[in-house]
Amino acid sequence: MGVTFSEILERIRILDRDVSELNRLKSRLPADRPYSSSLQISFDKQINNLLNERIRLLDLEISDPPRWLLGDTDAYDSGQRTASAFLEPADLSSKKLQDQDVINLIRELPKTEIHLHLEACVNKDTMKKLMAKNSIQLSDEEFEAKFNFKDLNGFIQVFFFIQSLVKEPADLYYFVGSLAEYMRANRILYTEVFFAPSKFIQNGLDFDEMVSQLVEGIREEKEKDGIEIRLLVDVSRSFGPENAMNNLNRVLKLKHKEVIGIGLGGAELMGPARDYAEVFKKAKEAGLRTVAHSGEDDGPWAIWEAVELCKAERIGHGTSAIQDPELVNYLRENKIPIEICVTSNVFTGKYVRKEQNHPVRYYYDQGLPLCINTDDPEIFNVNLTYEYFKLWRFLDFSLDEIVDLIRQGVYATFHPQKETLWKDMEVQIKKVKEKYGLLEPSVQ
Repeated sequence: MGVTFSEILERIRILDRDVSELNRLKSRLPADRPYSSSLQISFDKQINNLLNERIRLLDLEISDPPRWLLGDTDAYDSGQRTASAFLEPADLSSKKLQDQDVINLIRELPKTEIHLHLEACVNKDTMKKLMAKNSIQLSDEEFEAKFNFKDLNGFIQVFFFIQSLVKEPADLYYFVGSLAEYMRANRILYTEVFFAPSKFIQNGLDFDEMVSQLVEGIREEKEKDGIEIRLLVDVSRSFGPENAMNNLNRVLKLKHKEVIGIGLGGAELMGPARDYAEVFKKAKEAGLRTVAHSGEDDGPWAIWEAVELCKAERIGHGTSAIQDPELVNYLRENKIPIEICVTSNVFTGKYVRKEQNHPVRYYYDQGLPLCINTDDPEIFNVNLTYEYFKLWRFLDFSLDEIVDLIRQGVYATFHPQKETLWKDMEVQIKKVKEKYGLLEPSVQ
């Protein structure tokens, strides 16, 4: 059933006010206090709950929309009766930019994202479907309590809980649908996502069957509107080098074009990158792409191992690289992108306690290739739109610099036709900027 435009508009006004107020309060948190990290995450969760509700409201159908809202009747006559079709975009050409206007703009910009964990992209509705399918009993209170974590251990427990919902390879098909919903809500056209098979294999699931289910879902989502998903299989420090080599050997037997490489994830302090050099060497010789989480929970020496011994093509997180100017120069000169995950780094709190302290601003100014990511969007209750917004809100990135980061994100991917992808996105970006008064209207 549709709702009236006035009802939607009033609720959006309330949400915009509350988001601005929460951002204002969050910006006043003191830096580097023991309680700062957990409070930062609490604010983020509340803000993103409101932003997600706003997105849902914009996608609602409007009953009998009044014609005076349109100016022209194209949207009305073509049957576009969602709220977003009737809202006039703000003119951002003035110097005074409002938070919510910037969020709206960023949401409409096409993007890529390449540091994501598949399990952490599963939304709560999908989790509940799997719980019902697999007869897993939890009260609503027990279910919600799992997501009210305040430390890294609590986060890990949520991750294990999501994995426990999978009882057969077909369950992973649901994961892809949830990821696709997230991508569409944030206008993500292409993503590379980590799939961690080790725990599932330990639980008796067949690797080939799991990958086949994922690939089937990926191909179906692409058929709908062209969004592209590629898989990086996590060889994971958490299970040791022997298990990592076993996972690589499984990958090497696959014939799916959607599986493009491996990633070294897991707890960084559990296994230095040098222990996985042979795994990476074999993967690269076979033509697979290689990435590594590094410098998130360990120092710059860990990143050196990842790039020199493992020859990783991208570095996930890399927050400790700022401690070593020589390493920063090496990453820049060798064009090795850093996968930036601001909210995730604030949560783990090893090197970053507050957005304003994140090294992404320094990295950008030093000319390092970067890409912006969420890491674990559903668990942290963040999204890519808001990650870019944080750069504008807390780290003095201009809108032009945000667009440049989107461009860098495209060239950091393993997409086979980066130039073509970026040219297509440039056309869309120009239309969005023109819509928001950031470009002169094109001459017909």
